[in-house]
Amino acid sequence: MRAKLLITLLASLLVSISSQAYVLQKKNANAVLFQLDGNPVAKGQEFFIVDQNNKAKVQVRVELFNSKQAKATVIKGNLNTVQIGWTLRPVSRRGTANVPDAAEVTTQVNRSALSKHKWGAIGSYMMSSMNAKFSFNGVNQTAAMSGSSIGALGYYDYAMNKNLEIRGMAGLETFDAKQAKETAVCDKGLSKECNVKINYLSMYALGKYNLTKTKNKFWIGGGLGYLLAIGKSSTVLDTSLITSNQVLTIGVGMDLGIGNKNTMPLALDYSLFPSSPTVSASIISLKVGFGFGQ
Repeated sequence: MRAKLLITLLASLLVSISSQAYVLQKKNANAVLFQLDGNPVAKGQEFFIVDQNNKAKVQVRVELFNSKQAKATVIKGNLNTVQIGWTLRPVSRRGTANVPDAAEVTTQVNRSALSKHKWGAIGSYMMSSMNAKFSFNGVNQTAAMSGSSIGALGYYDYAMNKNLEIRGMAGLETFDAKQAKETAVCDKGLSKECNVKINYLSMYALGKYNLTKTKNKFWIGGGLGYLLAIGKSSTVLDTSLITSNQVLTIGVGMDLGIGNKNTMPLALDYSLFPSSPTVSASIISLKVGFGFGQ
């Protein structure tokens, strides 16, 4: 009899506990609606949405509520990782009962918040420089040319993990540099201006190491670029020899988080062309863009 009584009391207790759970009812991009089932709730109160194993996936904060349900916005995590019908667990302060494993929750939330894919468009302001040696009438000449131009590229970021991302970029860029001479030694003696202008179809692959793990990611990185010449002119170089170039690129930058979904990439890159006995060149590029994903 005592065993039956204990089983009955235990079953009643389990039913009572389950009936008082906070249950996820609806969700959208950045907010959820959950049932209260008579449980108390307060504005600003925070909850973890937990899976079937009671592991926290997303952290939310209550904004509005009535006697039956409450609306909460996302603080950390990705709602794509949770399902309707999962329960919510109040966030307890340290030292109170049912304190969650902070390290476990932080790891899970950071993983779910990490977006593996980001893409968008980038505009660049390019400062080009080239030193070239050439000969005119049997006399060796040098031209130290410099100039500026703009470029437009699309980009795609893939997150290998929270520290390392791979960025691919492709678009149109222009190498434009010139120098005015006192005498007409350029263009076989027809011009005082030594210049070079090359329009490139540019493609880059860069590795980015994130120095910060917050919404605004500061990074350093480097990689390679392949530049295919699609238009060219010069009063110094033999343009028939200009087809393509490979460059070594290093850079620093920051991906600024805007709202919940967008990113503003900022970067300062230095690209170095392979040098030859007669030509050396480099580009310093300031990039600003707009993208999707964080």
